[in-house]
Amino acid sequence: MNLKISFLSVFLILTILGCSDKKTKHIPENPYLKQLTEKQIGDSNYYISIPKKYTIKENRGPDFSVYYFYPTDTTATAAFSGGFYFGNHPSQFEPGDSCKTEKMQRKILNKNADWTVYNCKDKYSIQSIIESGSNEGWNQYIHTFASANSAADLKKVFLILGTMKKKEPIKQPK
Repeated sequence: MNLKISFLSVFLILTILGCSDKKTKHIPENPYLKQLTEKQIGDSNYYISIPKKYTIKENRGPDFSVYYFYPTDTTATAAFSGGFYFGNHPSQFEPGDSCKTEKMQRKILNKNADWTVYNCKDKYSIQSIIESGSNEGWNQYIHTFASANSAADLKKVFLILGTMKKKEPIKQPK
């Protein structure tokens, strides 16, 4: 009898431990992410990881800012590029005449967002409008947009946009 109880106890413990390992399954990181460099988006508290040979440029309006990321060498053909509108009055871009429209969910700022994807003869453009979570008053929304020359480049763009995060400024001691 004691042998049966001991056996059942050991079996139960091993079963529970075996199940807990399955819950912590490691998801491998995409190797492309290692080729990216984190950069601050203008003087905002937002950061994004972009390819090393890319830059971020700001165009400021009276109550908004638009940031573009693209290759530093402007003579090179860009496989993809994109940008961000930070402001209170975003508006969606319309597709071209021969574009197929699709909706997707992908992460940005560590939360799921609804994306509109336009496939225009295997050239892609995407966009999403999300609340920024900022309490600064002038940038309640972020309109994120990008274009890609292929489905493979579109995957890279989504990986890049998924790296966007907000960091609190480091407070200087008084």
